[in-house]
Amino acid sequence: MKHFKHFFKLIISIIILCACYLGGVILYGTLTDYKPKEKIDLEIKGTGNVQSGLSDTLTFLSWNIGFCGLGAEMDFFYDGGEMVRPTKELVEKYTTGVIEFLQKYNQTDFIILQEVDENSARTRRQNEVEIISSAMQAYNYSYDDNYNVKFVPVPFTNPLGKVEAGQMNLSKVEPASSERVAFHSAYAWPKRLFMLDRCFIVSRFNTDNGKQLVLLNTHNSAYDSGGKLRTMEMPVIRDLMIEEFNKGNYVVAGGDWNQNPPDYDLEEVNKTYPAVTREKLDGTLFPSGWSIVYDQETPTNREIDTPLQKGKTTSTIIDYYIVSPNVEALEIETINVDFQYSDHQPVFLKIRLIN
Repeated sequence: MKHFKHFFKLIISIIILCACYLGGVILYGTLTDYKPKEKIDLEIKGTGNVQSGLSDTLTFLSWNIGFCGLGAEMDFFYDGGEMVRPTKELVEKYTTGVIEFLQKYNQTDFIILQEVDENSARTRRQNEVEIISSAMQAYNYSYDDNYNVKFVPVPFTNPLGKVEAGQMNLSKVEPASSERVAFHSAYAWPKRLFMLDRCFIVSRFNTDNGKQLVLLNTHNSAYDSGGKLRTMEMPVIRDLMIEEFNKGNYVVAGGDWNQNPPDYDLEEVNKTYPAVTREKLDGTLFPSGWSIVYDQETPTNREIDTPLQKGKTTSTIIDYYIVSPNVEALEIETINVDFQYSDHQPVFLKIRLIN
């Protein structure tokens, strides 16, 4: 009986400690919750060319760089894997790979990046905004957080810790303006305290004919069973895109949409990494004349429940562009780097502005 009482007290003590820890984590998350305004004007930095207009033919590169932490050797606990963060050596390897690739494409007019860590425990607190901007000095850039949590408490035995990360727009030409626009979506409380505050970045560029090129960099919700959050997000970005087109402006939106294009076909995708489907973008969202532009043959994203295995790791297409009727897509290519430095692959687009 005496041993039973000791055991019972131990169990009660453990329950109380767990409850106190959980309560403390939620309280800390509430007190430090990042609450960005619906719209935020972003500072434009860098030393790119200052000119009043753009040529009619332009090039773009979109890449979710996986915070320089989700390369070929990695899986990730959020996606059914076991790993929480890469080793210092892997962070350095992936960062070097990302930078070398971007420098190879340094003649591209516009580069839009997602999952750029600014100060996160998962990538040893390296400032990737500074690293990228220093390596790409011919570009202007703007950046803002979409993930700013002081302490992510999962997994329980090895918490992810501090995350500060976001999206980055780079351009050879200085924008007239750059703005962060919030999506109207969030997980239920208290989960939302430790998740991303989704947004898209809008950069505007003057052209010689008095119109503007409006470039949007989006990163829509993941871990969204049934696509409920994305269903709330898409009308927000769609409405702004149509509004800008109705003003006479040229609109290009790219990024990680976290959903397949409407006519995504498994049979057309390269079989090196077996193709799978996700929820599809609603093809009726945009009026006639708008184009969803993607490379049908090459996957842009792999599953990260295990490290990369050719022939076994599944893949899909969730990174692409949507362009307005006055923009002609001349070339689209997902550049196959075999997911060496990120769980996503870069997507190149060449367009012509139609006067």
